[in-house]
Amino acid sequence: MAAGLQDETDAPDGPAVQLCAVLGRPVGHSLSPVIHLGSAAMLGNESLVYVRVDAGEPSEVRRLMQQSPACVCGFSVTMPGKSAAHDLADTVTDRAALIGSANTLVPVRDAEGQPSGTWLADNTDVDGLSACLRAVLGEDRATGAGRGVVVGNGGTARPAVAALAAEGFTSVTVLARSERALNLQSLVESYGMTFDWLRLDDDRLGEVCAAADALISTIPAAGAATVAEHLGAAAAVVDVIYDPYPTPLMLAARGAGRPVSDGLLMLAGQGVEQFRQFTGETPSTEGMYRLLRAHRRTLESQSGDTADTGS
Repeated sequence: MAAGLQDETDAPDGPAVQLCAVLGRPVGHSLSPVIHLGSAAMLGNESLVYVRVDAGEPSEVRRLMQQSPACVCGFSVTMPGKSAAHDLADTVTDRAALIGSANTLVPVRDAEGQPSGTWLADNTDVDGLSACLRAVLGEDRATGAGRGVVVGNGGTARPAVAALAAEGFTSVTVLARSERALNLQSLVESYGMTFDWLRLDDDRLGEVCAAADALISTIPAAGAATVAEHLGAAAAVVDVIYDPYPTPLMLAARGAGRPVSDGLLMLAGQGVEQFRQFTGETPSTEGMYRLLRAHRRTLESQSGDTADTGS
């Protein structure tokens, strides 16, 4: 595994390699190479090499952290390795510590720029969700007056809470199918926000959503589809899912005239901060978002061609 990373550095000529990878299982579907390699090209960075690595077990993540070549500049971490990334790092940012997981691992370097053998863990999903919130809320929203709703209580719900706090929201209602929504109470209250929760089949669902300044849905598209009309009544809607695209929730919110942000923008927003931590350069969120939308259009076109030819 680490040896495979070493193979990526064996280019005979050219600038010193900056090697990065996305770790996950499955990982073949990851769009991280699209945004990182595309951003490197736009910035004129010819040294970045970005690959997918099939690694999900804590022992595999640990091995990569211990045995990777010195040119490794960082790892993007997707499921199921986010908890391991958090637990195995030597230093964890405050927000990653509160959330309890990390999607970013960066090797700490000494004064000479050499790897120190220690790693920093961060959670840039917060940046991605903040980018989505800013896109739908606008610049004229009064900070500190927000009523937020988070749909779901899984891994992405935690950075969603952190993003609402970062954007000045004062209360969060978690919508979920069971009392497991209470798992988010301590996190919400640690940010000084008031907590409430409601079952997705509660008769008050539409009323709660209609009163929300922003709603972030973190559940699969099929799960949100059955209540999309209610969820889409929030003043602004973020849906972190991008497959299928657009989702039933996105369509319902647009049909109600609500501003909507999608999972592609979240991916772009979190990728910008990862890229900065990996390379020291900062691409634009809009640039990464354009890369993802272009990639999606290409896939749709290829799918249509395949359907037309019957191949």
